[in-house]
Amino acid sequence: MKEIDPKIQRIISWREDFATLPDNHFYELIRMYLGEIHTPYNKPKLIEELGAFLRKEENRRTLVSLLNESDIQIISAVWYIPGATQEKIAAFFSGTFSFAVLYERLLNLEERLILYRHADRKSGKVKLCVNPMLEETLAPYISMAALLPEPWMASLEDTNPSAVSPELLAAFIAFTRANPDMCKNDGSFKKRAVTQIESLFPGRASLIQVLATAFINLSLLKETAQGFAPDIERLKAFAELDENAQYAYICVASQGRFSRSALVRQAQLLMDCISSLADRRLSRTSLLRLSFLVAERDNDIPGVAPVGQQSRFAALLARAQNNDDSFHSGDAVSVIDRLIDNAVLLGLLAKAGQDESGETVYARGSGISEMRRSPVQPLPKVLSIDAGFSVTLLPGLPLRALIPLMQFMELRQFDTAATFEITKKSAMRAFDGSMTQVQLEQALSEFCMYELPQNLLVSIEDWYSTYTSAALYKGYVLHVSAENSVAIERNRVLSSYIAHVIAPGTYLLSVQSDEEAAALIEKSGLDFIGSIKSSARPAETPSFPAVRLQKPAFVDSGAALSEPVLDKAAGENHLEQMKASLEELPLSPEQKDGLLDRIQRKIILTPLQLRGDSVRLERIEASGMDFSGKIHIIDNAMSSNSMVELEYENPGDADGDAVVIVGNPLGIEKLDGDALVRIEVVPQHEEKLFSIGRARLVKRIRGSVLR
Repeated sequence: MKEIDPKIQRIISWREDFATLPDNHFYELIRMYLGEIHTPYNKPKLIEELGAFLRKEENRRTLVSLLNESDIQIISAVWYIPGATQEKIAAFFSGTFSFAVLYERLLNLEERLILYRHADRKSGKVKLCVNPMLEETLAPYISMAALLPEPWMASLEDTNPSAVSPELLAAFIAFTRANPDMCKNDGSFKKRAVTQIESLFPGRASLIQVLATAFINLSLLKETAQGFAPDIERLKAFAELDENAQYAYICVASQGRFSRSALVRQAQLLMDCISSLADRRLSRTSLLRLSFLVAERDNDIPGVAPVGQQSRFAALLARAQNNDDSFHSGDAVSVIDRLIDNAVLLGLLAKAGQDESGETVYARGSGISEMRRSPVQPLPKVLSIDAGFSVTLLPGLPLRALIPLMQFMELRQFDTAATFEITKKSAMRAFDGSMTQVQLEQALSEFCMYELPQNLLVSIEDWYSTYTSAALYKGYVLHVSAENSVAIERNRVLSSYIAHVIAPGTYLLSVQSDEEAAALIEKSGLDFIGSIKSSARPAETPSFPAVRLQKPAFVDSGAALSEPVLDKAAGENHLEQMKASLEELPLSPEQKDGLLDRIQRKIILTPLQLRGDSVRLERIEASGMDFSGKIHIIDNAMSSNSMVELEYENPGDADGDAVVIVGNPLGIEKLDGDALVRIEVVPQHEEKLFSIGRARLVKRIRGSVLR
């Protein structure tokens, strides 16, 4: 069967959804555009006539001329946010529009036939869509620039801190090996360590604290009897990640300890936001909006779990498990909001300056790069060693190549170039970590610009000879007679557990407990073995999941790359012409007031809509002492399935701004001298009671958007 064109399918969907509007709302919209209608009512024919009205080029031009910046922002949000619901739009514009104002504007755009409601059969949610009849007309005005405007820079900033780098991470690892007792129990640095850090890492104390917290939370630093020591095997697994992924994990882990899935999701979210930022500069507000859009895009992919986290976001996680759509984007905004400052410290983001309102503007940081060295490309020679065993490290090596070097070098200074020193003490730490003399010399010679100094080679040989002249072991030791040693070494079960041959017939076994040792001996089948002692086997280190810097998302094309140009003069001229035409018509004052209200709501696109018989006179608000009028408004709202807006004075506000409540009226409870209305407040969807008599304004909101 031939597939229906997607555009035609959307138009069919619009017609079907329009037909399912409540009758009072459906016929009100028809009268606004087509005038009075007569029985018998034929909905499909009326919808076809309304479609013909929208297809007229003149009406389309007028509709576009009446758009303003707020209209374009809301339309663009509906366009870009997958499955846009009332809650999503309200969350996206939080801090820009109050819910009451946003609700009125959504309703107005529906009345103007720009937006419509679609009930999703699978989820049961009512979603907002752009009218497919107007897609081509509105397309030039729908843009990411409308949602994420390029700020006007009031001041520029060029003093961003140095970004994190493989060399800095390596220097920090070397520092932790030499100073295991650097941190208090809460992970903050001890006073002595702070002094050392300020000397070794000038100007980077805050960044080093971020690294320490992140390394502890990622278990890259493990707690020992002496303090915190680098877990070399886990560090090697971490170093296999792309540098961008390493920094994203560090940024997320600097804020707390998370589950594996939550860590991955947050790190990927950060990378997606940075890639979507591309070459733009955005204010903090716009950057958080971008995170909202990124999360909505990612959560629109089937099978992808939402961003999850612990501690103060546990409630949000619980909501996510209940498939609450509002969780994904709102939680993403919270995640990015708390990551921004450390992302700047790490160089993932950079402060570009401030906009005209004093808000900080951000750009992509120097710590992010899309250019990575090919794995087959030879690594550069970056080490320079002098006769005093001082080592200068220049940039160029990835972290995986630097980790072996940090096992035997002691940090002396990290600045433009990092300087280290090879000492007997630092070499002994490397030998304690199972590095041999040959491995140490090979690690140096692989990246040294010149031949290794002879006196250094002699010293390394002397240190290793001294180190191997005595050994202290802890663990399970198996000792057998000379005639049984061959049986031990050839036994397929036991041979794989021999960690070290201490002497002929004396073996250190890599078993972790008495139970494991007993089971091993029984499995070996050698019944002449007596008691066994062990040295714990190194635990396997799980790999880190990869996160990627994706291609920039939300890139507009064509005319939408720049701010839409609005013909405000044409729109204002149209409104004045409609008002003038209305004054000339022989209508009653009530009819003129009703039509004037439609002109101001930008519903009148042509003089043919100025028909007195299309106006249904009704009262939609009451104020002041008109108690019975307020009751009447609420009763009508309940009978027409409309929302109400209650306005109260705010004594604590010096500017006199009112407290505005918007919601669905559910019932009225009469009291002596007053009455209470029970309202389902939106967008919270909480039932509360409010005084009707104390309200200075009660207003029924026309129609019902997203109910």
